[in-house]
Amino acid sequence: MDLPPGPAAPAIWQTIAWMTRPGGFLRRVHARFGEPATIRTYWTEQPMVLFSSPDAVRAVFRLDPAVAPAGQSWEFVRPFAGPHSILLLDGEEHLHERRLMQGPFHGERMRSFAPMVADLARAELMSWRGRVVALERMRELTLEIILRVVFGASDDEEVAGLRRRIDDTLATVRSLPWVLAMAVVRRDLGPRSPWGRFRVAVERFDAMLFELLARQRAEPGRADDSMLGLLIAQRDEDGQVPSDQQLRDELVALLVGGHDSSAATLAWGFELLARHPAVQARLREGDPAYLDAVVKEVLRIRPALTIAPRLLREPVQIAGRTLPPGVQVAACIWLACRREDLWPQANRFWPERWLGQDAPPNPLSWIPFGGGVRRCVGAPFAEMEIREVLRVASGLTLRPARPDPERARRSMLVLVPHRGAEVLVDPSASPADTRTSPLVG
Repeated sequence: MDLPPGPAAPAIWQTIAWMTRPGGFLRRVHARFGEPATIRTYWTEQPMVLFSSPDAVRAVFRLDPAVAPAGQSWEFVRPFAGPHSILLLDGEEHLHERRLMQGPFHGERMRSFAPMVADLARAELMSWRGRVVALERMRELTLEIILRVVFGASDDEEVAGLRRRIDDTLATVRSLPWVLAMAVVRRDLGPRSPWGRFRVAVERFDAMLFELLARQRAEPGRADDSMLGLLIAQRDEDGQVPSDQQLRDELVALLVGGHDSSAATLAWGFELLARHPAVQARLREGDPAYLDAVVKEVLRIRPALTIAPRLLREPVQIAGRTLPPGVQVAACIWLACRREDLWPQANRFWPERWLGQDAPPNPLSWIPFGGGVRRCVGAPFAEMEIREVLRVASGLTLRPARPDPERARRSMLVLVPHRGAEVLVDPSASPADTRTSPLVG
């Protein structure tokens, strides 16, 4: 294939760099080969061509799904995501599922969940003293939010039971990309083999979800204020209610997207705030516009995902380059948000860049949630969740546990701090009371 240049290292070494040092790997590729560049990893069977300039990103997002289906780029998650997953569908099927899932994420419905998110955040942050590994705690918090806000769990015993079963599943699933990269995951050599453990974990997880759905359908008013209740009540264009399998796959998409991604972003938020006391001080002043700027800047400098890929079925032209069928093309989220020609002092955490600008950033250079018709359907909820947690955290005094900043590594599909975002919390600090704080807006 006549492809753009890229690293000559064997795919195994590119895969290791892609997994262990993704930011450094992408930065080196861009510095040496520019745009576009071709990488080869075991993440996908095909070579992948990376684009990051706004015009090229727009072209990738506008590709006809009949020519460049995005769902095929995520086939490796099918065993967990399920056949109705919004990640795997394309064209009309994708749009149909997207319309069903969008209902709970807009307007007053979504905003009505903010007080519960803030209360859960305050309960978590009240215990923070001394050294804290923020990633672990944010995984606990975001799962608690999902169980209560999305799944509709109400009493503590139910939440604890669901948490144990989901934690066991996610611990297995987070190791899946490594096993996939070694191309052995689908060899079932018994329950102790990697694929066998994964299969058993998914079966247990599915049994839990179908049990939850059965209880919800038996008691229609049980979770009217939850996203699950809203999803169950949805009707498609033909007036049909979603099946249990559809709902199961929707819940998995919300769990994966709303748990690991949000936890990673919040962990990066704490890591960055700990290293920028001036930002902490200004955040305490309670300006909602500055809080929004902090959220946007965390998502820019530390996006949870690195790529938004498509698999070409036919030749296409992007940025003046004709690419053959059978290759992956990807809008590189990480590079688009970090390019020096698009962002002044791109590697600097600087929320002020979002305030009082005559020329706002090109929206196609800020794509932490992807873009086009495949932009993350839960993005409004994720931004609200991140905003509420950082709002409550504004009362804490954070310091870095170590002098050197944390680098990114992969965990499942997302980029997380390699030490888990270690921070020190001043014992005299306390989370902001969002019931009376001027931050409430």
